[in-house]
Amino acid sequence: MARDTKISAAEHCYRTLSRKIIGLELKPNEPIGEHALADLLGVSRTPVREALSRLSAEGLVDLRSRAGVVVAPIRMDAVRTAQFVREQLELAIVAEAAQQSNRRILLGIRQAIEEQELAIVEDNPDLFFECDERMHALYCSLAGREGVWSFISDAKKHMDRVRRLSVQAGQLDQLVQDHQGVLEAVMARDTEKAREIMQLHLRRVMLDLSELGRLFAPYFEQNEAKAEDQSPAGQS
Repeated sequence: MARDTKISAAEHCYRTLSRKIIGLELKPNEPIGEHALADLLGVSRTPVREALSRLSAEGLVDLRSRAGVVVAPIRMDAVRTAQFVREQLELAIVAEAAQQSNRRILLGIRQAIEEQELAIVEDNPDLFFECDERMHALYCSLAGREGVWSFISDAKKHMDRVRRLSVQAGQLDQLVQDHQGVLEAVMARDTEKAREIMQLHLRRVMLDLSELGRLFAPYFEQNEAKAEDQSPAGQS
């Protein structure tokens, strides 16, 4: 696999593995061998080890004595923490975005939503996720805080694996309705309405967390999944 020569081999390994884990190309609880990864990425084992150590610190891989390195299961606590951080940042972003007016960026947001609709018609969850990411990043640009998106992206890694599962499970029409509602509120400069819809939108995946834990049980930390099922009225 060709790599960007402007970054180190270890950084290349980290970015590639992180993308594959978050995108569920590497499944939760799937063993990953250093030799195989080195061959796949076209590097020696040393940068692979460095990347795995970094991913372990982020909770995306587990270093197990017997099983070796495995992709970490989805852990409810990590997802909730990621969602909390993301919500605080994005609500602040959308509130500031509603006070701005940039026709080019607003057009970009509308186009991203239209492409999401196309992705639903074409049954293309990867395209939907890509357009969703672009749309949220554009709100940071509209608010004049492009750099905040990198903080949001880092904070929401554990949540993104659940979002991928949620996209696979369907209910995308409702997400598009949310996106349209946020855009309309932002264009009307209705800060409170924009925040209200965005908050509901960001919490939808949390409402479905227990159901996703049942549908994709092998991907979740089993002790946590059982505790989730036993929570009163399916609370998350």
